[in-house]
Amino acid sequence: MENRKHFITFGFFTLALGAAFLAACSRTSSTETRQTAAGPATKAGVTYPVSAGGEKKLSFWLPIQPPAAKHISSYNEHEIFKIIGQNTGVEVNFSHPAVGQEREQLGILIASGDLPDLIQIRGLYNGGSSAGVAEGVFRELTGDIPVHAPDYYREITKSDRNYRLATDSEGKITEFHIIKQSAPAFNRLNYRQDVMDKLGIDIPVTIADYEEDFAKMKTAGLTGFAPPANGKIDLIMWAYGITPGFHIGADGTVKWGEAQPAYKDYLQLMNDWYTKGYISKDFMSNMSDPERRTLFTTNSVSMIINPVDLIKSVSDAAGFAAVPLPYPRLYAGQAIHFQPVSFETLPLPNESMGTVVSRSCKNPEIAIEYLNYFYTQEGADLCNWGVKDLSYTVDTNGKKTFTDYMLRNEKIPLSDVQVLLKIHLCAKLAEPDVVCNPNVVIDAAALEYRTRYSDDRTIDDDQVLPAFQLSMEDSLKRNEIMRDINTYVDEMTLKFITGVNSLSEFDNYLAQLKNMRLNEAIAITARGYEQFMTKPGVK
Repeated sequence: MENRKHFITFGFFTLALGAAFLAACSRTSSTETRQTAAGPATKAGVTYPVSAGGEKKLSFWLPIQPPAAKHISSYNEHEIFKIIGQNTGVEVNFSHPAVGQEREQLGILIASGDLPDLIQIRGLYNGGSSAGVAEGVFRELTGDIPVHAPDYYREITKSDRNYRLATDSEGKITEFHIIKQSAPAFNRLNYRQDVMDKLGIDIPVTIADYEEDFAKMKTAGLTGFAPPANGKIDLIMWAYGITPGFHIGADGTVKWGEAQPAYKDYLQLMNDWYTKGYISKDFMSNMSDPERRTLFTTNSVSMIINPVDLIKSVSDAAGFAAVPLPYPRLYAGQAIHFQPVSFETLPLPNESMGTVVSRSCKNPEIAIEYLNYFYTQEGADLCNWGVKDLSYTVDTNGKKTFTDYMLRNEKIPLSDVQVLLKIHLCAKLAEPDVVCNPNVVIDAAALEYRTRYSDDRTIDDDQVLPAFQLSMEDSLKRNEIMRDINTYVDEMTLKFITGVNSLSEFDNYLAQLKNMRLNEAIAITARGYEQFMTKPGVK
């Protein structure tokens, strides 16, 4: 118990360091690009408004954010996109697929052959942008980026790793990635404070601590929590040295988490918790996140895995406090190797927000220079902060602060302003998400929740597999193999947890995965990883 109390002290020490970090990150970083409110941005021959020849009109297929769709019918009405159009001198006509039908409507669009100039494919195109280039649908950008997108090129060439992430398996640039900082991890386990107080529970550190807590809850007639419908809780799997899907093993080779011996240990734990009634018997019923939060607010479950600031807001509204928890460990001080922690600027292809230039684009130079604007400091500030002196102010030290126009707008709910008065899904050049998220910064306590464990030095990303791009052939082959494997594993995971199948059958399960060619999928991934690590970096 003493170790658990010690960890509470550590959490508050983290807050102080986290606040210092955020203060440092909130200062505007210097770039080679000249950015002023009054004048054009210039860099390596690219000026704004764009000077490239040709008609300065573009069409852009871009899925609309659902909160924005409640207020506007198109991004043609979006104030920030309008200002970006004025600053770049490019008239952009946006079109949007129906919410929830993005994949189907992109397929119809591609099949029609009548393509807009720009498309944000968001992982919706089979094989990704590289496949689209090979199939003659999208334009290869390798030679264009250094000339017409110098600010984007600056970001992807900050390191060999960045450049490798931003290029396909052949070293080609085929899309613009969103570039952002890794924000402090915020998807965590949360307890109800009133339950902790009633049962005399401290902050849990180890899985044994959680079991002790769940036993107390069970005695009090309470249920611990409702796991995801597939039974896989990555935050707990990490303690066993694995994570769902492909990752780097402790020996440096590519592994697949659900085929590791440690997965049996995880399943044994979950089966034990299920049998003892520590977790909801209905967890497999495909509950939505709002439904899980309702279970939490009604104390049908006393713990939930969700973004900590969201849970704070939900619990505040329901009249009780929530407590964000550190990652579970098998023993105190255990290192966890699966949480990205770097604050280096990185392109994140796995975020699936890639934007491509279609082969139908008649003025690709203008399209590329338009997209480059989002990676200038001026463009990034507009997207992340809105309009200077209206949505935010800047003090003499360069620190940006949102105004009441953003935080307490009389016409737009706080939950919607970040997709209406700013553009949330965009490049973050020097500041992590948490700094320019109005939903978080308006509440100092929510900000503290997001950063409470951000300086935990036992957390790293040593076993996280980089989000590299496979070749089109390998991507299609692996997808074909994994489609049936994922279905089988999800079925067996639930059967093992609920006791329908005994864990004495785990070896048979592994044998079946082998028969389903899992080793071939691992080999494909390992080959792609080796190619990623050895392909040329910055030229």
